[in-house]
Amino acid sequence: MSIELSAQDRLREAGIRVTTPRLIIFQYLIDNRTHPTCDRIYNDLKDANPSLSLATVYNVTEKLAEEKLVTTIVSPDGERHYDSVIDFHGHFYCDTCGSIFDFKCKPDRLPDCLKGAVVKSVSYMARGFCPECALHVK
Repeated sequence: MSIELSAQDRLREAGIRVTTPRLIIFQYLIDNRTHPTCDRIYNDLKDANPSLSLATVYNVTEKLAEEKLVTTIVSPDGERHYDSVIDFHGHFYCDTCGSIFDFKCKPDRLPDCLKGAVVKSVSYMARGFCPECALHVK
């Protein structure tokens, strides 16, 4: 049985100095699995954390991504979203409402044309209409 580490422990384990902004933003990402943008994170946290700036949110999310504690997802509209789930999985993007959600998948065997290549990452992004929006598609 594994015990899940706290946000503070995960930051320390990654060798990142624990600061209040890093802790609250990382905890927010762990608690909110909605793939938020920096604007969404800032808007959701600013009232409870009046000293938090949008620039700090950008800096912290980039640091978390650089240290592989979160994944950055660039949606088809060019927005950067953040995901605290770092295990391999795919993302579905709804072309109507813009929601992003996870789906389970495994990285398959790479195509023969990549034989000999050094592949640093593989990602799966599916696009279409989420179940709710699909009800209104003709």
